[in-house]
Amino acid sequence: MSGREAELSAVHEAYGRPLLFVVRGQAGMGKTTLLREVHRTWRRRGPGIVRIKCSAAIPRWDLFGARAVVKAFSDSFPDIGNSSLPDAMAAVNRLCLPESYGSPRARSALFAELVGLFAHLTEDAPGAVLIDDLRTAPDPALIVAAAHRVGCTVVATYREDGWATRPNGSASPRTFADRIIDLGPLPDNQIDDLVTAAAREPLDQAVAPALRAALGPLAGNPGTVLDTFEALRREGRLVRFQGHLCLREPTAGPALPDDHALVRRVAEYGATGRQLLAITALSGRFSMDDLPDFAAATGHALASCGHTVDRLVAVGALVCDDHGVLRVPCPALVPAALPGPTRDEAAEVHRALAEHHLRGDGTAAPDPAATSDHIVLAGSALPPVPSVVPLLEREAGLSLGTFPVRAARRYRAALRHCEPGHTAYSRILAALLPLLVRTGDYEGLAEAVAEGVRAGGGPRHAKLAAYAALAAVHTGRPVPAPVREALADDPETHGAMEFADGWFTGREPLRTSHVFSAFACLRPDRVDTVSTDGIDSDRFDPAALFGQVLGTAAYGEPVTGPLAAYGRIVRDYRDGNWAGIPSGARALELAGPPCTPVHHAVRLIAAEVHSTMGDYEGSAAWLELAGHDCPFPALWAWASMGLAYRTGDWERARKLGWSYCDGPGERIGGGSAVGVGRLLIRLAFTEWGEGGRRELLPRLCTEAQRWYSRLGGTELKAAALITRAFAERDTDSAIEAVDVLREHGGRSELLRACMTVAFLADDPRPWHQEAHDIARGLGDSLHRTPMTEAMGASGLAPATCDDSTRGGPAALSGLEGPIAALVGRGLTNRQIAKELQVSEKTVENNLTQVFAKTGCRSRLDLALAVMEGRLTALLPRS
Repeated sequence: MSGREAELSAVHEAYGRPLLFVVRGQAGMGKTTLLREVHRTWRRRGPGIVRIKCSAAIPRWDLFGARAVVKAFSDSFPDIGNSSLPDAMAAVNRLCLPESYGSPRARSALFAELVGLFAHLTEDAPGAVLIDDLRTAPDPALIVAAAHRVGCTVVATYREDGWATRPNGSASPRTFADRIIDLGPLPDNQIDDLVTAAAREPLDQAVAPALRAALGPLAGNPGTVLDTFEALRREGRLVRFQGHLCLREPTAGPALPDDHALVRRVAEYGATGRQLLAITALSGRFSMDDLPDFAAATGHALASCGHTVDRLVAVGALVCDDHGVLRVPCPALVPAALPGPTRDEAAEVHRALAEHHLRGDGTAAPDPAATSDHIVLAGSALPPVPSVVPLLEREAGLSLGTFPVRAARRYRAALRHCEPGHTAYSRILAALLPLLVRTGDYEGLAEAVAEGVRAGGGPRHAKLAAYAALAAVHTGRPVPAPVREALADDPETHGAMEFADGWFTGREPLRTSHVFSAFACLRPDRVDTVSTDGIDSDRFDPAALFGQVLGTAAYGEPVTGPLAAYGRIVRDYRDGNWAGIPSGARALELAGPPCTPVHHAVRLIAAEVHSTMGDYEGSAAWLELAGHDCPFPALWAWASMGLAYRTGDWERARKLGWSYCDGPGERIGGGSAVGVGRLLIRLAFTEWGEGGRRELLPRLCTEAQRWYSRLGGTELKAAALITRAFAERDTDSAIEAVDVLREHGGRSELLRACMTVAFLADDPRPWHQEAHDIARGLGDSLHRTPMTEAMGASGLAPATCDDSTRGGPAALSGLEGPIAALVGRGLTNRQIAKELQVSEKTVENNLTQVFAKTGCRSRLDLALAVMEGRLTALLPRS
């Protein structure tokens, strides 16, 4: 039983002893599963065991639960095999009548017969009685008393929230239990293991965390987690992509199953409970102070509303903090408990509250800010009320400096209530559109542009087209046809529309000139050119480029959408947090039209991560998805080189690198330069290693310097320094590259810079140690990935460097493994001999065998293979 080993061990220790164990926990914590495992184990120890299943079907007058006891003995009769057992069961049955409990004498007789029945369990071996769901028994103390009297080991499960529902006068099991074992929430890692096992196929890494986030305090409840996961599968919300089971809509949170106990409890509280849940879930803030207005607006009695809140808090549907502010701790409850769209239910409540405030029904004058917020949250549920426009516009202006997001929402509501053609309409729209860009609300921007085009007001068409294109790029959805058609006749709109069209073909690199031409009209100031200082030309960074073109104060980086997802993946790659990159790449593919430059760049990063992890098939699939004609030829060549040399095809790796370098020189700029620094560093390593053509390194150094002099940037500077270090055996240049990358570069590039110093320096050990530490950090992330786990479950290990060994590489035996590991740490043959207390000749002979078995051609190649984890399956664990 995953996660319950300690509790199970404690119960097993009680076998054969006259003890009463109570296993306590909330519904879904695994009490029945634990009892089932105990039953399976103890049946092998002896025949004297019965399992009693309590339920609400036991008559309330049957205080001893005699009928359930007889049923349990009948089910276990083949195992017990006692010939006198039928007579004992018949004697209990004869006395199990309502009138027996009304007579002290008959009641004592029935108890005596039950004691005799349980005594049959202890005749040949220790007896054991397992009782499931003791909470539903008419009297928990009496149903265990007879078994306990004859010295049986009694193990009973009890729902933690059931103690308060026991009949009047019955004792709590806590008063007579010898030991109580609490089943608490399972930790995240064990919950994730359960979900992975339930999937029965490779599971995308984002699924289990999404479940935990949606379930909140129920995330440690294994029954709830597994039921919610199965509901996702049953409802078709899981889809297979790239060999993994993924969330079809990653942004839509999971919902509790309809039959979950918490959902049923909320349903018991009727419309009041649903409305309170909805308004708490979707309001920015709802507190007990708002309850009088809620009651008055919805027509419910205030006392009834307060009682409903108390009950919702008692069952865990709501929590209330010390300031009286309510919140929903389990987001998955909301879509399950509300019959229609959650936002519609909440909007109706806010409509009622807004109308209540506008009528002035309260005893005190309503707060204008609260009134405006109710109007905002009511949305289209509140019919247009032009008289509220001045209120909304004034409140938006007051919050603009401190709460710009709130100001944008109020301007949007003002636009909704303003009559098209009114002078205020154009003024509000002109204030709203740049504010939505500044706050990074590109979904809102798309809606506001559509409203403005439909109403025929606001800024000139060129600006509306630029805003429409900007929203399309950031949301990942092309410009809607009605917007396009409304703006098509104005020639000034063509540049922005063509930019959006080119973006969604996925084959156009992002060029500064194109961005400036399409969006410069949105800048608060008027400029003819824009500086791109601070943006490395060999990196693809759309958000940074938009910020430079629009002005950093006017542009808000997105938190949702494809550009936000790309930014997270790039940061994770740079920082060495690679574990979530495959999952993030799959989520991006499933989120919308997968044909933008962002998708191609992410595919190539995913291909590199997969090949580093040893999943060469997955890497090839991502490369194929990107295509040879993707807008980032250098990045494609870099990722393809990584796959080629890791599978032993060093000649192809070199060919791919030089093919790009020998390409047309005029393609410098745009997407062609993205990743060129990484490619040049990788090509330098392949030519430095054994079998490489070191005579080409000066030429490569010249090539790197040419790129750096024209484009600048951190990675190109590092590439120029590393290629010079190899070409001229210049340790100082390599050390300078390390310094550059420590400050601004990524972890993977820093590892290679450290390796460069290690192979040129007189004392390589500190540099090898730093490279080893970086590799170990990357490896820790990689070992947590579902892909590595899936490979291990299939009996596969990361392949070695050579194609010829991939069918079944020979393990490194004897001294070969330790020697390979020490080469990875940068030790020389003499140092290895001293470390292992053998001769240098022995080291040389074993190293020859290591090269033969791994396919590595040089100490550099072997050290990189060890660092990147490609020989994990062949190296000793130490």
